[in-house]
This record gives sequence, structure tokens and C-alpha cells, in this order.
Amino acid sequence: MIGFVFGYAAGKANETNLVRDSIVPIKELGTSYQFVRPLLAYRTPEATDLGEYTALKSAFQARVDSALRSGASRVSVYFRDLDAGRWIGINQEETYYPASLLKVPTMIAYYKEAEENPSLLKDTVAYDPRVLPNAPFDVPSALVPARSYTLHDLIRAMIVDSDNGATFTLLERVNPHYLQSVYVALGVSDPGDDSVHYQISARTYALFFRVLYNASYLSSEYSERALELLSQATFTQGLIAGVPKGTVVAHKYGEHVLSTNGVATGVELSDCGIVYYPKHPYLLCVMTSATDEASAEKSIADISSVTYAAVGAQYASQ
Repeated sequence: MIGFVFGYAAGKANETNLVRDSIVPIKELGTSYQFVRPLLAYRTPEATDLGEYTALKSAFQARVDSALRSGASRVSVYFRDLDAGRWIGINQEETYYPASLLKVPTMIAYYKEAEENPSLLKDTVAYDPRVLPNAPFDVPSALVPARSYTLHDLIRAMIVDSDNGATFTLLERVNPHYLQSVYVALGVSDPGDDSVHYQISARTYALFFRVLYNASYLSSEYSERALELLSQATFTQGLIAGVPKGTVVAHKYGEHVLSTNGVATGVELSDCGIVYYPKHPYLLCVMTSATDEASAEKSIADISSVTYAAVGAQYASQ
């Protein structure tokens, strides 16, 4: 009996040590600070390793399997309970073309510079209606070509309406130091001049939203401003389609048309953001590759719906 007790205790101690050793701090890189090393977030073990969110992971797998039978060739999911710090994923390390998802780090770069130069966002620049290089389609814009707008207004158009012209105008004007610093600080590979071939995973991309929620890269003021804009995004066919009407979702979508010899063969559609479930916000990032846009949208909406229900069940007694 004594041997059993010691054996059990040793097993639990080893389990605790494994969990402890798998918690890794993500510290800001590329800074010039001598005495501080800002903490951005923590990498933690998957929640299923601790016996949590196992039912939701099974539900994710069922939805992914269903999507693969209905027009999708790949689906990746990354979920994180932002208050509990627990996460689960399905194919979360697979990479996809981010497309308009990269508008978020562009916004972060401008806000980082604005922390040092508060008048920056009042600067005006002429709107350039050209789309981003290699963009699959143009997004209708309410902005007038050649008319001058403040950087604040252009950032709003880029995030809320996913305006490609606003994005092109901002990228032409952005300070490359601040844009590169966003990627360097978070330890994320920088697309640089090779955005055509650049890909990113759901788990990695989610880090942009994590540092905004934690206000650990930008100040609280600018993190709040960024998430407020993201909560006004007009795209409603993905994460928003899977939650009750009126639920606040700060998110960004990205769409990339796949082609062979100039002929469209499919689409990659991603939608990532924070769902503000009452008192228990969570982060959900779904990336898909499918034969058509409708199949991709349905996959994301189905996963969003089952996630919202699972979080409700998780906290039903609280």
C-alpha cells in the first residue's frame, strides 16, 4: 500500500513537472531595452493534456471531418479560453495564405508609432484606389480616389471594410521599422517583400490578437482602439454567422483565391478573432481551403457555432 502511495505521488509529481516545463514565456524580441524584457504571453500545453475541453476538441474534429466531405480540402482550428489560458486545436500548425489578415499587423505598426508620435494619425494622405499587388479581387470602397484622408480614417477603412486601396495607401506610407518590429517582437516570420508566397498558421496568427487582448505590445489605449475597430468589421459570413445576433466579435478575415495557370481552382478563407462571450471571452481562429467560398464560410460558421455552445456549457454553473 505504501509503495502504491509513493508511486502515485511520484506519477502526479512527474505530471506536474511536465505541465510546468511546457509553460514557456513569450518575451518581446528585438528591443533596445537594457533592464527590461516585456512579457507578451505564455505558451502553454494543450487543454486536453489537462483533461479539459476534450468534448470541444471532439466536436471540432467532427466539424472538420464534415467539412472535408463537403468541399473543403483543409481546415485548421485554434481556440483559446482567454481568461483560463486554456487552448485546443485541430491542424493548428498548418499554414495558409493570410491575405487580408495581414492588415492587423499593419494597424498595430501604425499604433505603435503613434504611441511615440500622438499626432501621427492626424496626418493626411491621398487615397490610392489601386488594390494590393496580387490581390484576388478588389473590395468596394466608400473612399474617393485622390482625396486626402487622415491615417486614422484609412486605418478604419482597412480594418472595418477591409479596403484594399486603403491598405495599399497605408503600406506605401508605413515606417518599415515599426512594421518589421511587430513581427520581430512577437517572434513571427516577416512576410517582407515576399507576401505572395507568405503563409502563416492559425496558432501563430492568433498571437496578434492575444497581445491586443492582453495589451502587452501596444498600450492599453491603443490595444482598446484596435479591438474596437476589429469589432466593427463588416464581414459577417464566418465567425459572426455562428454566434447569437448582437454578440461582440473583434475579428479579421482573409481570402486568397487558389489558381493553376491562371484558372481559379479554389479559395482559402480564414476568420480569426475574439468572441466576447459574456464574462468569458475566447479567441477562435479558423483557416480553410475549399473548392468554393460558400463551403469555406459554412465550415467557419459551423465551428464558430459549436464553440459558442461549448463555452456556454463550460461556464453554465457560474
